[in-house]
Amino acid sequence: MPFKFYLKKSRQYNVVSKNQYVICVELLDSTSIECTLSIDSLGQECLTNVTQRLGLGQPEFFGLCYVCRHGTPSPRWVDMDKPLKKQLEKDAKGFNLYLRVMFYITDVQFIQDEMTRYHYYLQLKSDILEDRIHCHPQQATVLASYSMQAEFGNFDAERHRTEFLQQYTFFPKSVIEAEPGGQEVLLNGSLCQYKMIAGVTQAAAEEYYITMIMQLEGYGHETFSAKDETNNEVILGISINGIMVCSPSTQATQFYRWKDISNVINHKKTFRIECQTEVEYAKQFLFRESRSAKYMWRLCIAQHTFYMQHQQTQPPERHSNGYFDAETNDSSEQTPSVNLDTNGTEDYTRWTSYNDLSTSPCPVVSVSTTDINNLRALLPSYRPAPDYETAIQMKYNNGGNNSQPYYANQSTIVGADLCLIGNVVNPNRY
Repeated sequence: MPFKFYLKKSRQYNVVSKNQYVICVELLDSTSIECTLSIDSLGQECLTNVTQRLGLGQPEFFGLCYVCRHGTPSPRWVDMDKPLKKQLEKDAKGFNLYLRVMFYITDVQFIQDEMTRYHYYLQLKSDILEDRIHCHPQQATVLASYSMQAEFGNFDAERHRTEFLQQYTFFPKSVIEAEPGGQEVLLNGSLCQYKMIAGVTQAAAEEYYITMIMQLEGYGHETFSAKDETNNEVILGISINGIMVCSPSTQATQFYRWKDISNVINHKKTFRIECQTEVEYAKQFLFRESRSAKYMWRLCIAQHTFYMQHQQTQPPERHSNGYFDAETNDSSEQTPSVNLDTNGTEDYTRWTSYNDLSTSPCPVVSVSTTDINNLRALLPSYRPAPDYETAIQMKYNNGGNNSQPYYANQSTIVGADLCLIGNVVNPNRY
């Protein structure tokens, strides 16, 4: 009798599925997209996937962040050079990521791409509404009018009534509480301003919004709590142009510009700033956790690298491409004025400066013909985002190995004269 061997039926086993996972990324417009990644995928691969699908022409401004589960839950930036899954398993509260602007700029002309500008606008609007950037009621009124123009187009008396606009959020809670008349007064003031800027295109309104916020307190920086050498509480802030040290007890603020800093050093819980000039002596600060000290150090590396690559160069010139409607009158008082002055110095910083706005609830805005022409020259035209294949070709055709400085912390170099900032380590900030 012949021997028979029967194989038991088993479920199909897919080896590939064990090496992949799906992660949800929340976008700046509050929608979400899903990315399928391998367990070895770096943070940069996920960011590239997202930015290419959105058609962002300048992805270098953006990063991915997650909510850290250590201590008080707070957002942290993904390290782009490390496997994403390991980072999230180690530090994240959940497997959710958020696309956000990571590197802020000092001049709106650096934004050359329409989709980039739109998402940059969404980020700044979120910063205003969540009180990360501070403004007073009059500034909030003007900003809200630009936001209305950017999102709804020209004022329509039949549609854009107070009842309609109350469905949307234009003002941070702190501003509503500071205004005696509350949201109703703020909304009426914004409507008055909204009517006056009819004729400005939605794209131009986004740029006006961005330019105004660049002059507000809190723009483009992130703060941390630490103690100085005398054990007093201080606030450390990393900004576009350098590092701020603020003492709440004395209300004194000191600012160290990137060009004046020779080195930033991290060793366990300590963070140290060393300056190039003999006048400024080194400052050392103590964090509660070594994780926080190292995190700030890595942020300094990333911010300084971005500063060297972008902020020290002049923004490219742009030409007028129809940002204003044809019927817009150059001499009309309906065109808003935006302060684009940088005081003529590269050292100018925007930490605590404010726009000088009228005290009227409906501020009158006017601008000369020359200023309008100058503003028009700042604004690019809309163009369709490239498809996926084109984006891939652009990415690799423009790629190159740029030489980068070397960064070190005190755990690897001790007792040497250290030179600021090195091989860029994409930080986990926000």
